[in-house]
Amino acid sequence: MRRAVFTHARLLDPEGSAPEGGSLVLEAGRIAGVLGPGADLPREADRVDCRGLWLAPGFIDLHHHGRLVFDDANDAEGSLEAASASSVRHGTTAFLPTTVAWPQDELCERVAGLARALRDRGPGRGWPGAVPLGIHLEGPWIRGEMAGAQPRRGIRPYDAGEGRAVLDTAQGSVRLVTLAPELPGADALLGELSRRGIVAALGHSLAGAEAIERAIDAGLRHVTHLFNAMGPLHHRDRGTAGIALADDRLSCDLICDGVHVHPDVVRLAARAKGDALLLITDGVELPSFGAASFGSGPLASDGVALRLPDGRLAGSCLTLDLAVQNLRRFAGASLRDAVAACTLRPARLVGIESERGTLRRGARADLVLLDDAGEVVECWIAGESVLGRVG
Repeated sequence: MRRAVFTHARLLDPEGSAPEGGSLVLEAGRIAGVLGPGADLPREADRVDCRGLWLAPGFIDLHHHGRLVFDDANDAEGSLEAASASSVRHGTTAFLPTTVAWPQDELCERVAGLARALRDRGPGRGWPGAVPLGIHLEGPWIRGEMAGAQPRRGIRPYDAGEGRAVLDTAQGSVRLVTLAPELPGADALLGELSRRGIVAALGHSLAGAEAIERAIDAGLRHVTHLFNAMGPLHHRDRGTAGIALADDRLSCDLICDGVHVHPDVVRLAARAKGDALLLITDGVELPSFGAASFGSGPLASDGVALRLPDGRLAGSCLTLDLAVQNLRRFAGASLRDAVAACTLRPARLVGIESERGTLRRGARADLVLLDDAGEVVECWIAGESVLGRVG
């Protein structure tokens, strides 16, 4: 699509003060401008009638496992293709494929495969739907006692030699690393991430105030799946979760499926973090055949979350469109704020807010059309309709 105008839309700009009616003009897959109601529309442009529905930036999922954790290490491209096609059906136009705590050799092999797939396909070239933007390393440098469903055999302290080897293998594609800042070697890891411009996030941790303060000074900026797999909040002991909740220097993401975090606690988190609260899926897609395990035991889904036989949570069936709807129901968030939590805020965290997560001029035309219930009606990647081609 070379030039197009999206008419009769209610524009959900996460950088605006309130939704407004109008039209969106696209040029060569990017946003060329916003026109108010009654403005003259450009000639010789394709018209897309939004029928009074909500038009927003496409969603960005910073934590998506998909089937990557089950697939063969040599099929990284197939794993990304599957995640690309399934995610876009729910309004996600970009995501970070997320690893688990694999042993050193396997981690390097898998990171190399992901980096190769990302390099060969490039952003926006040939993916069926959502675009994989880079890699989120969830571990292996996390706390064993807070493993959750992470495979314990792969959890370990940070070793500078190994860490540099993994990150070098990634060829610049790692965007986010979840770590436990109290582990031996964490200071060196935080320094390495800072030098490479990689976002450092606390997760799977029992860190106390001193360790978190030191980590923030060294570049820690974010918290992975707030409340899950971390030291709990108590009214006389803040715990890891309480410190994360109270510290304005840290943004936090949250799995808003109503199971990983109780709806009332979601409401408390939304009040405490405000525009520093992000939505993720922690989505895991069970294989259609073969063993459903990535190292901690067999997994089963109840349709909302995945669990190990002992009841431990092991990822979610959540999609970002449902997360937006849940945040509105659980926390009373406005549609604009709920959309911002999975568009502009994650884009800012990883430094892509000029390209994605916004309706500003010059940004990529990655867009989602929503009805009043928050259901996805249509999705566009760089101005091209994609729902029809992913089935």
